[in-house]
Amino acid sequence: MRLHPFRLLEPESLAEALDAVARLDGEARVVSGGTAIVPMIRLGLLKPDRLISLHRLSTLTRIGLDGEALEVGATTTYGHVERHAEVRRGWPLLAEAAACVASPAVRNMGTVGGNLAYAEAASDVSPALLCLDAQVRVAGPGGARTVAIGDLFRGFYETALAPDELITAVRVPAIAAGARGGYVKFCSRSAEDKPLIGVAALLRLDGTPPLCREARIGLGGAAPTPMRARRAEAALNGQVLTDAAIAAAAEAAAEEADPLSDLMGSAGYRRRMIRVWVRRLLTGLRDGRPVAG
Repeated sequence: MRLHPFRLLEPESLAEALDAVARLDGEARVVSGGTAIVPMIRLGLLKPDRLISLHRLSTLTRIGLDGEALEVGATTTYGHVERHAEVRRGWPLLAEAAACVASPAVRNMGTVGGNLAYAEAASDVSPALLCLDAQVRVAGPGGARTVAIGDLFRGFYETALAPDELITAVRVPAIAAGARGGYVKFCSRSAEDKPLIGVAALLRLDGTPPLCREARIGLGGAAPTPMRARRAEAALNGQVLTDAAIAAAAEAAAEEADPLSDLMGSAGYRRRMIRVWVRRLLTGLRDGRPVAG
């Protein structure tokens, strides 16, 4: 299917991009990697007359350190995150989640900032960023600001961004020494599909048998937005990670989720899969073994 005709704007600087975005109306859209918006244009769901591409903004395509924190530019691709040595060494949970996104072609086009701005509920990377307490750098006509990742998602495909703001980077704090993290996804159709359910977890354990000092659990596809499973975390904190404690946390995660029904699966099926995959991931992290998604 041919794309609806549109004018392509390619700003050379962030200031030029913000100026273009400030003049957005209902017929203009911002595009980063294009993995979400281009299929929507092909299907006729969107018919913009202008696209503002960010691909020339080299300052937004970088990975580096900001003190002990990781700074990921908004137009950095999943593939770059997945392969970057610094990410794999210090933030393996993020690298693992990025490696689970769709196919190699999508990972080499889709961008971290684009996915966050799109607010995809069934995102692979967002649950990991929630566990990592990431912060989102935002720029607009009024200047720059920082939004906690947990405050970014407001509703179904809705964020806290103003219409004239752009995501410029994601800042990820250092992970506590010895913390164990992992990400698993379950797809009901194809392994390259977005997850029916995605589960990220980061645990800080102590002793043998392991006592959970801190648990963070992020879910994708479990609600209209990516979410932290706070009740499940509370069920684990201060507890020895027995099978019973893990099962209780998995049940709490399923109960606090608010899944939607769609062609991939019903809300009830998603709840059952949350129980299964939260339990499998937590058990694997406790036992120090990988969990195949």
